[in-house]
Amino acid sequence: MAVQTSETTLELWLERVLRSYPGQGANFLAHERDPFRNPAGNTFRDSLTVLLEELLNAMDQARTAAALDAIVQIRAIQGLEPGQALAFLFQLKDILRPQLTGAERELVEARIDELALRAFDFYMQYRERTYRAKTNEARRRLFVLERRLAPETGWQERGGI
Repeated sequence: MAVQTSETTLELWLERVLRSYPGQGANFLAHERDPFRNPAGNTFRDSLTVLLEELLNAMDQARTAAALDAIVQIRAIQGLEPGQALAFLFQLKDILRPQLTGAERELVEARIDELALRAFDFYMQYRERTYRAKTNEARRRLFVLERRLAPETGWQERGGI
């Protein structure tokens, strides 16, 4: 394809992704380069790089799935609505559209749509896990509360000898 994976395109995409975070959060994610202090920002940078490279080249399914999964996991756990969580893919269409023509544009946009569908599946899996964990925690708390509030019973009343 005629478009190269340029730093400018990547930085513009990263900037648009980070705009969805409020004030200082976006600034921290964008500028803190230490992966231990900023694992989310590091994941965004690395994963967006892979996605951009693959969209414009071979479209390796394993690489795109891993990169997409990493981003979507963060955004799903943060509680973003599906549209907000996955908007980053459609933002890339706006960035690349002026750089592509005809068949190249159609191919890249079709690939982005394909990634969006896969991303939605990932998003739903993570949201389901999150809700399941919350439900299990609520059940555990209820069990503990019931045990605390239950009257103390002796061993004879519990079926002892």
